[in-house]
Amino acid sequence: MEKKKELMAPFNLIVTHLPGYPNKRDAMRQLSWLLDDVEIVDSRPNIILAKVPDPDDAVRRLKRSLPIDSTPILRVIPVHAVTYPKVDSVREVVHRLLREAGPGSFAVRLDGYLYSDGERLHRVDAAKIIADGVERPVNLSSPDILVYVKVVRFRRSYLAAIYVGPPDGILRVVRLREQQ
Repeated sequence: MEKKKELMAPFNLIVTHLPGYPNKRDAMRQLSWLLDDVEIVDSRPNIILAKVPDPDDAVRRLKRSLPIDSTPILRVIPVHAVTYPKVDSVREVVHRLLREAGPGSFAVRLDGYLYSDGERLHRVDAAKIIADGVERPVNLSSPDILVYVKVVRFRRSYLAAIYVGPPDGILRVVRLREQQ
């Protein structure tokens, strides 16, 4: 019997923040204040895993209302799927999500390491395996669709959180500060 590739997502929003407990507390307060329907699922140093009804909408709402100059939040990543950090599992889920995404070029970015047959892969090799067989152009500098895979620790194991969408669908506070 084959193991299921995609998991029921225990979280669908990843929030990274400045180090330290006061910054974590402030980040959690801001999330609770600005997203009244957020549930904090887990947290680690500098990272909060949360569950919201619509992660893409949550990012849009935070972009509009987050106090950019005074927030400890660094990035907010919507998660469209969660799977095991095995390159074949990630590849299968990414290909499905790309079929559902609109047309255009794409790029794969990895944050963390994926595994194949128990061996840790180099990020470039893992990205090539994920992209293999995708029938759309690759554009590493300015893609229409970004495939972002972040490996996170969740409770006692590691999971691969996957985002597939426009590059500006991820909230990057530093970039917003630069644009002001």
